[in-house]
Amino acid sequence: MTPRAAIIANPTRIDLDEVRRVLPIVERRHGWEPTLVLETTVEDAGAGQTREALERGAELVIAAGGDGTVRLVAEQLVEAEADVPFAVVPAGTGNLLARNLGIAEYGARDALSIAFGGRDRRIDLARADVEREDGGRDSFVFAVIAGFGIDAGMIEHTDDTLKERIGWPAYIGGIAKWLLAGDAFRGRYRVGSGRSWGTRAATLMVGNCGLLQGGMRLLPEARIDDGRLDMIIMRPHGPIGWSMVGAGIVARGIAKQFRVSRLRSRDAVEGRRRILNYYQDAEFTFRLDTGPQAFEVDGDTAGAITAAHFSAIPEALTVRVA
Repeated sequence: MTPRAAIIANPTRIDLDEVRRVLPIVERRHGWEPTLVLETTVEDAGAGQTREALERGAELVIAAGGDGTVRLVAEQLVEAEADVPFAVVPAGTGNLLARNLGIAEYGARDALSIAFGGRDRRIDLARADVEREDGGRDSFVFAVIAGFGIDAGMIEHTDDTLKERIGWPAYIGGIAKWLLAGDAFRGRYRVGSGRSWGTRAATLMVGNCGLLQGGMRLLPEARIDDGRLDMIIMRPHGPIGWSMVGAGIVARGIAKQFRVSRLRSRDAVEGRRRILNYYQDAEFTFRLDTGPQAFEVDGDTAGAITAAHFSAIPEALTVRVA
């Protein structure tokens, strides 16, 4: 029986006319039935469409859009325990997962060719279980990174119109606005099943992989298939401190390229306080003592939270790569 794919497409991000022109060519080349095209809406950004695709027997699910669309589709595949390959047609500002899979620069034609004819790779995902100030709880599956501080503030303060016009460099303005308004928070963190440590920090991020916009390796030790997560805590004091944070991240990324970087896991055990601390484990917990902070998952704001538990989901998804 000839297989059929489904594409979950965000019409505000992807040129659907081009997708529909390219699809028949790629389908015929690889022996697939006409693809089921399901468009996202303001009311349903991809979750319902993914469930429909699985109900209709799709043997390949493709997310065409930005990081939000990609995350929602991946989340639904995991929650449904669906054993079908997942592919990405990158069409967003950050294209974070596509960037870490090495396909962020591919256009629709090449990305669809990979979707139908690429090789399969098993990757991890991550889950963030969060608590709200009112006692409510939510859970998010994410592919790349989540946290609070400068990343959430950057997204919250970035001008959407400017982002549409110039892409990811618009985030620089968001960072500047957050730095002017932002403040440190206090909380308690735990690495794995270890003891809790108190800290004052400006940013905490947990990642499944570490390559971000502009080629920045925020978490240079992170691997998308090692069954672990990586956490970074930033504790700068003033502009000089943030300059040191930036220099430290760049230096660590360069060191990793030359294979001389070593994660000081002992820091987690000894609770050492540095401007930058890196940790690796299958799970992390953080509870804020100074009130709720804005939270982000894979480049999208997710409201304010008071606590989060992060856990790795090993080999959660089969993705198509070049």
